[in-house]
Amino acid sequence: MDKGKIDIVQVDLTRCGGFTEARKIASLAEDRGLPCVNHGFTTYINIAAALHFLNSIPNSFIMEYVAEEETTLRDHLTRQSFVEKDGYVTVPEAPGLGVELNEEGIQKFRVL
Repeated sequence: MDKGKIDIVQVDLTRCGGFTEARKIASLAEDRGLPCVNHGFTTYINIAAALHFLNSIPNSFIMEYVAEEETTLRDHLTRQSFVEKDGYVTVPEAPGLGVELNEEGIQKFRVL
């Protein structure tokens, strides 16, 4: 952040070490006056995690949200889906990340 001349810090919860490390990165970004966004969007599990993360930090900017059109994997892993409406996605309020895994869908894609 100090030497890379970046304008926005983009955090991937699945690659940085989870929520604890992501919050540390967001804190470092905030100390430097930089906004922080997510990078995980491939499944509704990632989207739920990103929503919680971004709503827990003061320097969140936007949520990266990509509508995957070439795969339906995300539609099979959870019983919930997230849909953008008027530029916003609602943060789930159920326990944990707020999503329920779809065991049948998971079995469909499981590799043993």
